[in-house]
Amino acid sequence: MSRQDYIANGINTVAGWMQLRDAKLFDAIDAKQRELGITGDLLEIGCYQGTSAILLGYMRDPGERFVVCDLFDGTPQSPEDDVERERYYAPNIRQGFEANYRRFHNDLPEIIESPSSTLHHAGLGRTFRFIHIDGSHAYEQVRSDLLLAKELLIPGGVCVFDDITSPHTPGVQAAVWEGVLRDALVPLFQTIKLYGIWGTPFN
Repeated sequence: MSRQDYIANGINTVAGWMQLRDAKLFDAIDAKQRELGITGDLLEIGCYQGTSAILLGYMRDPGERFVVCDLFDGTPQSPEDDVERERYYAPNIRQGFEANYRRFHNDLPEIIESPSSTLHHAGLGRTFRFIHIDGSHAYEQVRSDLLLAKELLIPGGVCVFDDITSPHTPGVQAAVWEGVLRDALVPLFQTIKLYGIWGTPFN
C-alpha cells in the first residue's frame, strides 16, 4: 500500500485516534522538509497501536532512523496515566503495535520499551527532523519530553504534541504552552495537536 492510500484508507483500519487532517499535515511537513533539503531521523514517543507510527514509517527515507519509545504494557509513570490506560487502551499493546506495523512495512522501527525519560541519557544526538509526542499526559512527563525534543531537533525540525485541546489532558496544555512562553517553542499549526518548531519557521 502506498503512503497516500494509507492516509486515505489504511489509517482507518488501525485502532487509534489520528485524524485525517493531521495525517495530511504530517505528509505536507515531510514534503516541505524534502523540498528544503532537510533530512534526518524520526522519533515517536507513545505509539499505541501504530496509527501515526505507520505513517512515519512511510516518511522515513533509507538512511534515516525511526525510533519508537513506549511503555507498552509496562507500569504507568503517574496515577493519571494509570487511569487513562484502564479507560482507553486495550492490553497486549506491543503485540498489537508490531502486528499492525508489519501489515504496511517489512521491518519494524527501532523500539525502546521504557519511559521516555530514559531517552535523555540514550545518546540519540541532535539528528531528528520530526518528533511526535503522544506518551504520558502528565505535566512533568510532557515537560520532560518537550525539553528532550528541543535538544534532539535539527534546524527545520518539527515537533508535534498530541492532545493539546483534549479536556482530559490539562498537563499537556500546561507543559506545551509553558514551552512556548519559556523555551522559545514557536507554534506552527494547531488541530487537536500542536505543531511547533524551534528557530525560524520555514515558509
